Amino acid sequence: MITDIRAVARARALAAILAVALSPALSPTLSSTWAHADEPGDVIYNPPPGSRWIVDTEARSEEIRPEGSTTSLAKTRAELTVEAKTPDGFRLSWVQISATVEGTARSVPLRRAFAGVLQDVVIHLSTDPAGKPLRVDNLDEARAAMRRSAENLAPQFAERPAARALFDQLVSGLTEVNADHAASAYVDALGSLALAQNAGMKPGEYRWTSKPAQNPLGGDALMSNERLELSKAEPAGRLTFVDATSIDPVAMSDFMKSFAKSLLAASGDSVTPERIDLLVKSMVFSFDKRGEFEVENGMTRRLAEKSTTVFRGMEQNLTQTEARTIAVTPAR
Repeated sequence: MITDIRAVARARALAAILAVALSPALSPTLSSTWAHADEPGDVIYNPPPGSRWIVDTEARSEEIRPEGSTTSLAKTRAELTVEAKTPDGFRLSWVQISATVEGTARSVPLRRAFAGVLQDVVIHLSTDPAGKPLRVDNLDEARAAMRRSAENLAPQFAERPAARALFDQLVSGLTEVNADHAASAYVDALGSLALAQNAGMKPGEYRWTSKPAQNPLGGDALMSNERLELSKAEPAGRLTFVDATSIDPVAMSDFMKSFAKSLLAASGDSVTPERIDLLVKSMVFSFDKRGEFEVENGMTRRLAEKSTTVFRGMEQNLTQTEARTIAVTPAR
């Protein structure tokens, strides 16, 4: 019943462990090779082949409930290498070189182990012209490496079968993912970074898009409305974009009715339109996210975003905040 919400919230926190993005300055030797367009907002994503970047990610989360709060902090460092430019985009390689997970959340030990599954696994990617990953070119090799890592990490759960089952479930999300979704599963943040690359916008211009978003309470994806604005354009190709995301009101209403129906059925109550409407009116569910992108010479160099999820109802009161900062610097 509603106790499943707690499991859902934990599962969401477990699945959302690693992320990546980009920040600071270009060396003079690299900067001369970047392509520029005529308009300030049209600087092109064109990282030099052979360039290497260190990507540092910090993700903080907090869950607040009447009985108290829990926190977690995950940090990852990865190396991104531009292998080649192609007619359709770029070939990149990505490898996580370190990861730490700390905090008071009960899921921290499991998340720490899950982070280790990706350690030192080299992932080769093909992207579109904006750097958005389209496919993993060495999928079988990457899967095999992750399975070996998981086998080495699993013995720590020998005395905790429930934790082992959750660990196996998380790992299967990496090792059993199909080719169409592998890129987003392994390096989903690169897709987020690409949002502000090759945007082709003028200062003050904004665009709306609607697309599926992860459901904070689990279940099918919800449609979200996303507003991207080029808020500032400075000399030398420095751009600032602001992105705001909220759940589409119609999608939210449909989900809440479906959610209420499932809760009533699970509790054995009669499932009538009147009971559904009454339960929906007694619940509060909201999700909002805001991100700021700093783009330099066509590449997103820093992404700072914060999301807030609120759920109240059925004797539950949950506020969850997640803040993620991702920065990239040239590798030395």
